[in-house]
Amino acid sequence: MAENTKKHGQAKVDLDLIKAPEVVSNKPDKLTREELEIEELAGNIKARKRYARGIFILVILWITAVLVILFLQGFHVGGFQLDDSVLLGALGTTTANIIGVLIIVIRYLFPSKKS
Repeated sequence: MAENTKKHGQAKVDLDLIKAPEVVSNKPDKLTREELEIEELAGNIKARKRYARGIFILVILWITAVLVILFLQGFHVGGFQLDDSVLLGALGTTTANIIGVLIIVIRYLFPSKKS
């Protein structure tokens, strides 16, 4: 038994009676594989929702800009006029960009289940 005598003849103190608090918790430090997979899936779902919403807003703004250009061109508002080849080029590339972005995002956010 570890005993300690204080200076000047005071009473002995039994240091074995003093218990240190537990430093190590009863829970394991490492998460199980299943818990990690669940956390990863939850994070992926949040990210997918956020990115899908952002891409949807981008596409809506993009289409709105095209409609504004078509409106300005169709009604010659404020003398706005584009050459037919410029208008066709702008509409064609815009449409291709919208479709391309949507395909890329959909394939990234919702990958096919291939083994």
